[in-house]
This record gives sequence, structure tokens and C-alpha cells, in this order.
Amino acid sequence: MFKNPEKLIFAFSCVVLLVGAAFIFGAYSGQRENAAFLALRDLRNTADTLLTERGDDPVHFLQPARHQGSGVITNTRPDDGMLIFVSGFFDGGNEMRLMQRDGTVVARWPVRFSEHFPDPSFLPQPPQSDWNVDLHGALVNPDGSVVFNYEYSGSVKLSPCGDVLWTLDHPTHHSVETAESGGYWIPGRSFLRPKARDTLFPHLMRMRGRGMVEDDLILKVSEDGEILLEKSVSALLFENGLEPLMTATGESIMSNKTWDRELVHLNKIGELPGNIADAFVGFDAGDLVLSLRKYNLVLMVDPNSWRVKWHQTGPWRRQHDPEFNADGTLTVFNNNTYRTSTLGGSSDKVDPKAPLVSNIIKTDPAAGTNIVVYGARAGETFGTVVRGKHEITPEGGYLVTEFEAGRIFETNAAGKITWEYLNRYDADRVAEVTEARMYPRTYFTRAEWSCP
Repeated sequence: MFKNPEKLIFAFSCVVLLVGAAFIFGAYSGQRENAAFLALRDLRNTADTLLTERGDDPVHFLQPARHQGSGVITNTRPDDGMLIFVSGFFDGGNEMRLMQRDGTVVARWPVRFSEHFPDPSFLPQPPQSDWNVDLHGALVNPDGSVVFNYEYSGSVKLSPCGDVLWTLDHPTHHSVETAESGGYWIPGRSFLRPKARDTLFPHLMRMRGRGMVEDDLILKVSEDGEILLEKSVSALLFENGLEPLMTATGESIMSNKTWDRELVHLNKIGELPGNIADAFVGFDAGDLVLSLRKYNLVLMVDPNSWRVKWHQTGPWRRQHDPEFNADGTLTVFNNNTYRTSTLGGSSDKVDPKAPLVSNIIKTDPAAGTNIVVYGARAGETFGTVVRGKHEITPEGGYLVTEFEAGRIFETNAAGKITWEYLNRYDADRVAEVTEARMYPRTYFTRAEWSCP
């Protein structure tokens, strides 16, 4: 009678899960985030995963296509010795690639979360499958090893040939940046249960129910994968008198209300390099730039004293990836939009009709000036609602990761696109790209990339 009884059984099981979730929801209040509410949330997440990641369609990684072509679609530059390192979803799985400008892959690192973290019990909500977690934050070292994050699910270092050098059993996310003293700066996440959160923020957390809240951490991780330093970003704000920024977002601070589960949303830690530090008035080599998306906030902090030296809210909106410029300025990837530009519900799929309004803003902390340096002129249209990164090229242009478009493009100093790559999945969709970096061949101490 039924052509595919397995799918029928699967669909029935999902319905049972959702009905059970509805029963729990009706029996208990989610307002207080009690045990029943948390059980409902976990049931819902499991059901969503099963419903959307069944079979051969990795919908978690796919977005509607908005550009034509596949692979390298623009390349007006001669071979200048640059290699492009990308991370994203390729050939059916998470992968990092190092490629030439013509698209030739020099090295590749296909990865699977389940292989690197066979026991994910350190996570409150482990990924339900390898297609339920992506890569966010990755770099390649001069010796050809790579360090990367599974988003909110741990960090890994691999050899040039993909052998595991270490894994870090800690929720990490968004970015990986080198520390000049050795090791890496990586955002981490902590899950504060009632006693811990009440100790840190008593007069605010008192309004919560019994559930956890999510705080972000500044982590310094050694070359061997050990956490050398850990600092709560929320505590950093409180200690520097910036609590008003955390409470200026429309929250109703009432005892019968709930605080937003995610306190700050850190999406970048970058270290001011020593070779350009003199250009930054009031800052020192080793100071950290942080980006807090939730508050449209970028700040500079001394990692020795944890003193905030400078902070600025806007003009960027839901920004990512501040970068240091040699002239004493910062450039910021300005998403410039909200999730109202997605298709709604629990979906992070972008509405194809949403305007493409992202740009790159250059800010001078000393002068207090802000200028849109890319995205203001005709032909400079791009957009991503969430994520997105940029890098300043040696000639003064930008290498831009347009996350939801599955696109990477490079501009020259005049803003003209000189190189462009599209991660096509099928006729109507692209696979997301989470990061792109550019390295000269001379950066690498490894001359041969072939592996046994």
C-alpha cells in the first residue's frame, strides 16, 4: 500500500515526539524554564533535527542561491603566489580546503564531529548528527596544521595530513586567531546554573527561572590544546561599569520576567599585533578587540588587567569580525540587518527578497570617525544576515566571506571585484562558506602537500 514504509514509520515517530512535547508544554509552564520546559526544548530540537536532516539533503548547510555559476567565477588577477584557505560544506560534509586562485585544491581536511568527539557528554546539547554542526572559526599554521571549531561544540588541531594532534572538550565558537606569544584566542561558552549565575549577577539573575543562562568566555588555548586563560565576558562588562549596556536592550527587569538565555554573543577575539601597535593611540600590543553582536558593541580590552580601554556601540548592526589596520583604524564587517530578513519561524534561511545591505565600516577610535569603505558605491552590493567575515588584503582591498550566499570575493583598493568563488550545491541552492583567509605561499614552511 505504501511505497516507502520506512518513511511512514519515521514520520509517525516524529509526530509522536511532537505530541509528547505538546503534552509537556500544556502540563508545565515554560515561563519559569523548569525541568519540563527544558525537556520540551530538547524534544523539539531532536524532532527538528530528525525532520530536517533525514536522507541525503543537508538542509542545515544550504541557502537559496542568489548568484550564477559555480567554483571560481571571477579571476582577473595573475598568479601572485596567494593561496586561499576556506572552510564550509563541501562534497557532502564539513571540510577545510587550501586552493589556488584557479580553484585547484592544494590540500583538504574533511572532518566529522562524531569521529573527533565520540563522547560529547561535555556538551549540554550535543549535535544529533554530523550534519547538525558546522565549522566556524578556522586557520592554517605555517607548518600546514589546522585549528578549527565545531560551532559551540569543541576545537580540534589536525596535522597537514589530517591526523588529530589534539581535541578540546569545551564549547567553542565563531573564531580562532593566533596569539603572538603562542597559542590561540578562541571564544568559549559557559552554561550557568542557578547558583553560579546568582553569584555573578545577583540583582539581574534573580528574575530568571530555574534554567541555565549562556555566557561567553575569552579563552587562550596553548599550542598543545590546553586552556591557559579563561575570562567571562559578562563579568568583564560588569567589572568595567558597562552593566548599563547589558540592560539597555528592552528587557523588562521584573522579578516575574525572564532574562534572555544568551547574555552577550561574543563573535570575535582578535589580538593587536606588535608590528602595528604604535599606530593605535591609547592601545598596546597584545590588547584584544572583542565583538559582541547582541549589543552592536565593539570594544578593546587589556588581557592583563581586564580593563576596557575603548568601546563603541554602532553604527554597525549585528556586526562581526573587527580587523586591525596598519593606519590605527579598525574595519568591521557590518551585517547591517536583523533576522527579520530570514524566512521566519526557526529557519535561518534568508528571504531571497530581503535587501542586500551589508557593508564594511572603518572606525578610528582616536578620532571617533566612522566611514563605510565598502558597500557604499554602485556595484558593491552584498549581504548576510548572520555570520560573515572579512580580511584586509596586502594591496588594500578586502577578502569577504558572504556566508549565506556561499560566496567569497576579493576586491582591489578601488572596490572592484577581482576574484570570486561560489560554493554551488545544486541548481537552486548554495552550500554555506563560513571562513576564507588568504596566505602567501611564502607563509608556509611546508613545500609538499601530498599525503600518503
